[in-house]
Formats: sequence, C-alpha cells, structure tokens
Amino acid sequence: MSQLLTYLKSGQSESRWLAPLLLLSAGMLFPVALAPLFWWPIGLLSIAVFVHAIWHSSSVKQAFWRTWWFNFGKFSSGVSWIYVSMHDHGGTPALLAVLLIGLFAAFLGTFPAFWFALRQRFFSSTLAWLTIPVFWFLHEWFRSWFMTGFPWLFAGDAHLSSWISGWAPVIGSYGLSLILLLSVTACYQAWQTRKPAYLLILLLWPAGLMLQQQQWTEKTGELKVAAVQGNIPQDKKWLPEMVNPTINAYYGETRDHWQADLVLWPETAVTLLLSQFQPYLDAFSREAAKNHTTLITGVPYRYPIGHPLAGEFHNSVIAAGNGEGIYHKQQLVPFGEFVPLEKQIRGLIPFFDLEMSSFLHGEQQQQPLKVTKTSNSGDEELFLVAPYICYEIAYPQLVSRLANNADMLITVSNDAWFGDSLGPKQHMALAQMRALETQRYLLRSTNTGITALVNEKGEILDKLPLEVRDTLTGTAEMRQGQTPYMRFGLWPLFIFSLLVLLIARFQAARQGQPVPAASS
Repeated sequence: MSQLLTYLKSGQSESRWLAPLLLLSAGMLFPVALAPLFWWPIGLLSIAVFVHAIWHSSSVKQAFWRTWWFNFGKFSSGVSWIYVSMHDHGGTPALLAVLLIGLFAAFLGTFPAFWFALRQRFFSSTLAWLTIPVFWFLHEWFRSWFMTGFPWLFAGDAHLSSWISGWAPVIGSYGLSLILLLSVTACYQAWQTRKPAYLLILLLWPAGLMLQQQQWTEKTGELKVAAVQGNIPQDKKWLPEMVNPTINAYYGETRDHWQADLVLWPETAVTLLLSQFQPYLDAFSREAAKNHTTLITGVPYRYPIGHPLAGEFHNSVIAAGNGEGIYHKQQLVPFGEFVPLEKQIRGLIPFFDLEMSSFLHGEQQQQPLKVTKTSNSGDEELFLVAPYICYEIAYPQLVSRLANNADMLITVSNDAWFGDSLGPKQHMALAQMRALETQRYLLRSTNTGITALVNEKGEILDKLPLEVRDTLTGTAEMRQGQTPYMRFGLWPLFIFSLLVLLIARFQAARQGQPVPAASS
C-alpha cells in the first residue's frame, strides 16, 4: 500500500500499473455508496483515493489518465445493469454486450478526465482543497446535459438519508456532491498542513441535519391515489396477441380502485398507439368520470395524417376521466428511444433495432396534467401534477422546472428492460431525490417494479414487490411553494465556483506559480 501511495504522490514506481489498478478499484467501489446499499462511507473512501491521486498529479496528462481510470471503474460497475437490456432483451451476444458496456464506460470516463486535466492545466496545486470539489461539480453538471446528458451516479445521490440530505432542497444533489468533496478535501488539507481549522467545513453536516426539519412547501390538499403494476413480461409485451390481455390486466386491476382520485398506469402500459387505443380509452374515461377518478396512462402517440409531423412518434402520458392533458417525453434514452447516427448503425446488431426506438423529443414548454378532485358534496378542487417518463426523473433541473407550478410529481417507467439488477434500484433512488429537492409527493408506476409512493422528504411510504401484478394505494399530499433549489437552481453553486476559480488564479499569479505544461 505504501508503494501505491508513493506512486500516487510522486508518479515514480517500477510497477506503473499499480496506480491505475488502485484507481480502477476505488472507482468500482464508488457505486456501493448508491442504491440499493447506500454504504456512503465507502463512497467517501473511494473519493478520498481519487482526491489523493489528483492532488499529487504532476502533469496534465497524468491528471487526465488518473481521472479516467477512476471513472472507468465507476461507470463499469455502476452501469453494468445495461447488460440485461442488451443481452437478455436486445439479443446482443454476451461478450459483445460486455465489450460495448466497457466502451460506454470508457467514453463516459473521458468527460471528468477532460475537466480534471483542465484543472491541472490552469490551477495545479493552488487551492486544491477548493478547486477539486469545484471541478467535480462542473463535470457532473456538464455530464447532465452534454449530448442529451447522463445524470447518473452523482456522488450526492448516495445521501438520501444522511445528515447532509437536508441540503438537497437548498442546493440539490449537485450541491450534496460539492459538500462531499469539500468534506474529503478539507480533511486532507487539515492533515497535510496540521491546521484543524479546515475541519470547520464539516459543520455543513450538522447544519444539514437541522435543515431536515425545515418545511419549504406546505400542504394544500390531498388525493387518494392508486398505481397499477401490470407485470407484463418484457419478451411478450409487444407481441400483437398480448394487446387484449394487457388491456384486460390493467383494467382488471383498475376497476377495483375507482374510489381513488387518481389511478396511474406505467410507461407504454398499452402497446397500441393512442389513435388505436382511443375507443378503449373513451370507455375507461366515461367510467372514470362517473366515479370522479382521473386515469393517467403511458401510451405511444403518433401524429395524424395531414399534420406536418405525420407518422412521427412521441412517448407520452395522457390524462382522462376526471382529468385532462397530454405530455410528450423530452429527454429520450439513446438507443432505447432514439438511435444516434440512425442511418449508419441500424441493423448492425439487434440492440439497435429495438421496438419503439424512433421517438421524437417533446417540447420544453408543456403544461402539467390536470386532476380534478370531486368531494361527496360535489365540490371540485383542481390539482396539477408534473409528469416524468422513465429516464426524465434523473434530470434534477428538468424536474425542478416542471414542478414549479405542480402540486405533485408522477413518474412512469418500464424498468423490465433491466430485470432485478442495480438499474431499477438506482432509478427509484433518483426519483426519491427529486421528491426531496422539490419537497413534493411523488407517485411512481412501473410495469414490473419498483412501484412506490414517496413523501416530500424523499422517503418511500409504500411500494410493491418486484415482478408481481398488484395495485399500490395510498394518500398523497398536494403541496405548494418553492424550495430554494427550485427558486435559484444552480446559480449559488456557479457563483461559489466562479469565486473559487478567481481566487485560485489570483493566488497562483501572486505566487508566480508556473503553469504546468500540457505535455509534461
């Protein structure tokens, strides 16, 4: 171990593979801090190894590759669940699926590697205890939108239940990541300089505990809700002969819960286009309206003949019965819902030809869905729900923006693509974090699980077991008001980052510190 740390510090060793091996291993441990285990102390240890390596990088090239090895390990283990969709459902040979996941992890690793190479180029060791956390935040933010974004495996997402979770409604999961990195780097700086004053940063943890008691939103009503989990096997879901059994399964579960104000079906619950499903929907809508119930379901939408986009598809949700509105998904899953470079790679392997993988992106400015609650005396209350389809719930800023005028969040998904792997558990935890950031209740309906009701603290109130057909019922609070994160977004983090970078550059210039050469 001493040889490894010596190499990480000096860059000199007879065994050049030791440092990459240590960083790869530390990166592979990183996802253990996230769902479903939430062993976040191991995540701090993983980050500490990375911080030590970057702190003592002596060149831009070395910073790039050290960062890349760490993140290659992180993404290799953290997104390994993609194998299930590629191999089990996509028909990709096992070895090729493993290779493609490795290439995907290698590609994702270049993003943070670029940012930390940039840090080394302009700041080197100057104020490393501040610039390392800032560049961690910047690389997570960059990864959330570049090339449609992949906001997965953020460090802050491990802290749904730790003391610092109280900061989530204030600065979001991005801010939690910044606090984590600051905690590690401040401890490292205190150890190196023998100045315990740096440990004052750790007061952010008890401050977060106190913030957990703060109510940023207030209850304005409640709805009786029901979320149906149809448990239709993925390998049979899109077969033509499964259309009627699927509709009957969802209707069979729903007719026992018409007393609910809102019934939610999952993403593409019905494997018909909306135009084809409309006769069924009209019948269900009449029954729902008779019982003062709003039915919301996921359904593919195709533009009709005569429309400028005739023949094009959206992945959508629609409200019927005692509610109204339609929402088209904005953030699509690459290869699952649209294929980059479609003309060039269609047909190469079965995974590039999955069913319904040619959707259009929905527009940014879309209205919430309307849910009308009718009391026994006939009085009506209108509530607005912000819908998110599958992958969209992973995007903190998208969720925050749509939640501004909403009383509640709903999300629908079909995680059957990933079986009983890490994927659905990580996905569920991201939904919990979005509920915490916005302090809104969240209702989640999926085909095979995890179907759940989450409160404004990000806590799961109830959920259904995986791979069962059942309906979850409960009472969801309607809440209004804005959390600081909804109000100010990432601006506090950007301002903090800008100040740190300006101070670091000023200090480097004052000390006459040479800028490290990119090729050194």
